[in-house]
Amino acid sequence: MALLIDIGNTRIKWARFENGVLQPQSAAPHADWIGQTLVETVLRRGNRADRVLVSNVAGTRMAEVVRTAVSQTWQLEAEFVTSTPMAGGIRNAYPQPAKLGVDRWLAMIGAHALERGAVCIVSVGTAMTIDGVAADGLHLGGVIVPGLDLMVASLLKNTSDIAQRAQQGDTSDGLFADNTLGAIRQGSEHALAALIERAVGVMRRTLGETPQLLVTGGASDRVEKAIGLPYRAVPDLVLQGLAVLAREPGP
Repeated sequence: MALLIDIGNTRIKWARFENGVLQPQSAAPHADWIGQTLVETVLRRGNRADRVLVSNVAGTRMAEVVRTAVSQTWQLEAEFVTSTPMAGGIRNAYPQPAKLGVDRWLAMIGAHALERGAVCIVSVGTAMTIDGVAADGLHLGGVIVPGLDLMVASLLKNTSDIAQRAQQGDTSDGLFADNTLGAIRQGSEHALAALIERAVGVMRRTLGETPQLLVTGGASDRVEKAIGLPYRAVPDLVLQGLAVLAREPGP
C-alpha cells in the first residue's frame, strides 16, 4: 500500500493507493500544519504504508514536515517526486525538465492515464495553469496566470477608486455585473474561462483534433461555471499521476 500526498500552495491532499485502486482523496489547508498534525490527520488514520510518494510545491517547510513525520512514525523515507524528461508515457517539453512544476507534471501523467487522445489539463488554484498533451504523450508546453483570488486582490490592492467601490456587492454567474465587486469577480472568472477556451482552440488547430478538457484544483468550481465547452472535472488529478508512478518499483 502506498500513501500519496499532494502539497499545493494552499492545501494538502492525500489518498491511499491499495491493490491497484486509488482511494478517495482528503484535503485540508496546511498553513498551520506541523509534524504532529500530519501524524494525527493522515498517518495514523489508516494502515501503515510501504511507500510514501509526495508532490510538493509549497516549499521547504512543508517538505520537512512530511519527511520528518514519515521517518519518525513509519521509519520510511518519503519519496519526493520531481519532473523528469519522461514518465508515465509523457515527454516533457521543457529544455530543463526539472524546471517544470511537479504538480503540472503529475497532472499530465494522470490525465494521459485517464484519457485516450489529446488532453488539455487545467488546474485552478492560487495560480491557474494550462498544459497541452498530444495523444502520443508529447507535452506541448503550458501557460501560467494568476488564479481568481490573485486577480481580484491585484485590483483591490493596487487601485483606489475601484477598491472603495467594491466593498460590497453581489456576484452572479453572468459576464456583466451591476456592481463593482461583482464586475471584478465575474470578470476574473470569465477571463480565465476564455483563456481555457482559447487553449482548447489552439490545440485543435495544432493537432487536428479536439482535446479532452480536464479541470482540477481547489478553485476550479468557480471557473467551471463560465467554461463554454464540454469538460471533465477530476479533483484528484495530481494524485492520479502519483498513482501511476506508485505502480512502478520503489527506489
